[in-house]
Amino acid sequence: MLNELLLKEDTIVAISTALKNAPIGIIRISGNKAFNIISKIFKPKNNKKIDFNKGYRIYYGYIIDDNEKVIDEVLISIFKSPYSYTGEDMVEISAHGNMIILNKIVELIKSKGARLAKGGEFSLRAVLNSKMDLTKAFAIKEIIEANTEKQLEIAFTNLNGKLSNKINEIKDKLSYWIPWIEALIDFPEEDIPPIDYNLLIQDLINIKKDIIKILQNYERLRIYKDGIDTVIIGKPNVGKSTFFNYLYGQERVITSEIPGTTRDIISEYINFNGFLLKIYDTAGFRKTQDKIEEIGIKKALQLIKNAKLVFFLTEIDSIDQNDKELLKNLNQNQYLISIINKIDKIEKEKLDESINNNKVLIKNILNDLGFKNYRIIFVSLKEQLNLEQINQALNDFFENDQNLEDNFYITDNFQKELLEDILNYIDKAIIEYQDNNPVELVLVNLRIALEKILNLLGVNLTEFVIDNMLNRFCIGK
Repeated sequence: MLNELLLKEDTIVAISTALKNAPIGIIRISGNKAFNIISKIFKPKNNKKIDFNKGYRIYYGYIIDDNEKVIDEVLISIFKSPYSYTGEDMVEISAHGNMIILNKIVELIKSKGARLAKGGEFSLRAVLNSKMDLTKAFAIKEIIEANTEKQLEIAFTNLNGKLSNKINEIKDKLSYWIPWIEALIDFPEEDIPPIDYNLLIQDLINIKKDIIKILQNYERLRIYKDGIDTVIIGKPNVGKSTFFNYLYGQERVITSEIPGTTRDIISEYINFNGFLLKIYDTAGFRKTQDKIEEIGIKKALQLIKNAKLVFFLTEIDSIDQNDKELLKNLNQNQYLISIINKIDKIEKEKLDESINNNKVLIKNILNDLGFKNYRIIFVSLKEQLNLEQINQALNDFFENDQNLEDNFYITDNFQKELLEDILNYIDKAIIEYQDNNPVELVLVNLRIALEKILNLLGVNLTEFVIDNMLNRFCIGK
């Protein structure tokens, strides 16, 4: 497959927009036959001549088949090598987004000498033609797949070259030391200045620190992609499903006055201020003889232990030992937002006193159980009272817990594995030197680390790198 993908005379085509009917669909053609192919199937309006010597030109006209029958009315954009996304001659056809039309055009282009592109092949060609490195190609993938503004922000940081610059800085450091060590080993008779190995080791230690920081950021960054595991817990009929619907913004589960109605664990992804919450609405907790409800409770207990953020719901003037028993299932490191619901049921003149009494009661329970990271909020979900305090509590959670350094981010497991390999070989090089082993062993590990860095940047496109890229990108990108 590697040789096939590296063939420069190969022209590729694909639909670049979503594969479903839409107002507009875009088809990309890239390769040295792109202009020849479009000249055979495109008829400009008013027979205006296309100047293929000038890029960045848009023409209006018709795609026609071999029988001169019009397939669609389109705009075509001409990009002349090397000033295109792939670095090759490129054409983008903006057509009506009906899939029948788009597929007809693709089949017509294939009949004129192009082949269907593989997933990620346009971006691969951009890397091959030095239009971008692999870190930027993965950034484009993340931009396409982002679910929240925070994910977009991180992806654009990489597209702008921040990660690329840091990886190139590491590459340059190794490229400085490796030839020097090689020269001392291969030409001992030459008057080559000796290496200050203390400076070399310090450089390697600094590289280690940089890589460790990037890997740590990756682990913390996963919450932006995978979502923060969040559970909603409470006794039956305290408003958990109503609260879930409030967060989600629409009816999602049945709400009922019958205890135990929510027997299954319902989950949804919710975008909150750029952060992705994976919220589980759990079954109400109580002693039950119902086997199905009991299964739901057991599943919920397991989720509770793994969640990072917990919404605990109870009802004002109804806090009891059952609430305390439920809270015992949590761990003290979780961020807990306690929501005391149904304040609308309390008479106005008694509300302040009731809130104070309930706040003391729930505080005592939480403090007795060792909780430190918690908020207590009194609301009426039914009447939508004090709901803005829930948003503020969530904001506080994100600010306190997700304060990612303004640093360097990787977003794909492929990049993570390569960086872990690089870290491993840098570490081995340091150990070989500290154990007074021959400098050749230091050199071997540094060479492998450099090779892995080149893989990370896409400078050294091995079968492994290409397979990972094509398996992760969608067709047309």
